[in-house]
Amino acid sequence: MVRKSGKSLIGLTEAGRKPTITNANLTRNAGCGIVLADNSRVLNLRIEDTFASGIYGFNTASISIDGVDIHAANRSESFIEEKYATLPGSLPHGAMVFVQSQAETKISVTSSLISNAAGFGIVSITSNSARSSIKVGNTQVEGGSKIGFFDAGISALVQGSNAHVNLEVFDSQIWGRFSRSGRNIMIVASGGARAVARVEKSFSGATGQDGIVAAVMQSPSQIDLYIYDSIIEDAGQMNIEGTLVNLEPADPGRPNQGKIRIEIDGSTIRNAGAIKGFEDVAANIWLGGSQFQADLMSAVGSYALKITDSRIEDAGRSGLEFGDHSLLDKGWSEKSEYNVLLRGNTIFNNGDAEVMIHAPRARIDARRNCWGQPEGLPKSRVVIVSDAETSKFDTTEPEPCNEH
Repeated sequence: MVRKSGKSLIGLTEAGRKPTITNANLTRNAGCGIVLADNSRVLNLRIEDTFASGIYGFNTASISIDGVDIHAANRSESFIEEKYATLPGSLPHGAMVFVQSQAETKISVTSSLISNAAGFGIVSITSNSARSSIKVGNTQVEGGSKIGFFDAGISALVQGSNAHVNLEVFDSQIWGRFSRSGRNIMIVASGGARAVARVEKSFSGATGQDGIVAAVMQSPSQIDLYIYDSIIEDAGQMNIEGTLVNLEPADPGRPNQGKIRIEIDGSTIRNAGAIKGFEDVAANIWLGGSQFQADLMSAVGSYALKITDSRIEDAGRSGLEFGDHSLLDKGWSEKSEYNVLLRGNTIFNNGDAEVMIHAPRARIDARRNCWGQPEGLPKSRVVIVSDAETSKFDTTEPEPCNEH
């Protein structure tokens, strides 16, 4: 079914069931359940067992989706035509796929249910000089299967020096991507692009690799991630990850300018390492470089992390970890700057250590937090590796724990 510009598709419930759309035929709508046009509205439908995406939009403006259930989308495990140059392989279809390379788009997904989509649950792909805004509210994204590199619940991929994406996830639940590439929320920026993501009053549950990951692939791209009043738990590796990837800069004249900023308030981050596969590196929150190109030095840029009034507990390896410890095997160390502020948090019972530091240029102001005991953070619960001894780490003025 191909939508006409400015039209609405509204299903009428009968006997408690939403009307159902399916499409197992590649020759109709390229196998998609619904193909969107500009200013489309889709309400109160069930889409199931589609050959490709349940809902697909290409360079569409002002899209509203409400009360739509999508089950078992992309049964063929097929791919879209658009590429994302800095990620391996082709981009797959999924439950809801929005591609924007022109002008501006605003997408709203509310009160919907996505289950067992192959590849992507919901993905926004923004490139060139386009600007995308996608809001996901009161929506559940659960289960699904991996296609190539991709196994993600909600994703925002942005590339291009003038490209920008704004992702908001609120009052939603995401879990159940159980491959070793499984991620509940994935934000990726390349080519000098900018991404801003906000997760509020939401739940990120069990997943094979990361709960929420923010990955800057190339300098001078930037990601700002805000997490408020949420629960992030049970990821196989990291519950929250911010990483600069060591690909060549998009602008050779602006190397070492990749930036990641993460702010967390009033949230609970716990039990990283719950899914088997990454137990030895499971951290509740990790910031550090990723080695996509093994023969190149780690990416250099800046990380900023602010955590207030939150709980960080029960990780398999570490509560908070800064820097890539695997670089030590090559005789390298992190060159990036880390600026960290922790206030009013409860941080305890995390695997080998509450805090691990592998980054020499880390400045961590961790005053006025609870570390699980009145005297504060014991030295035995901190791991500072190699030349990271030059980092600044202040845990004075410990506070009593607040039960919440």
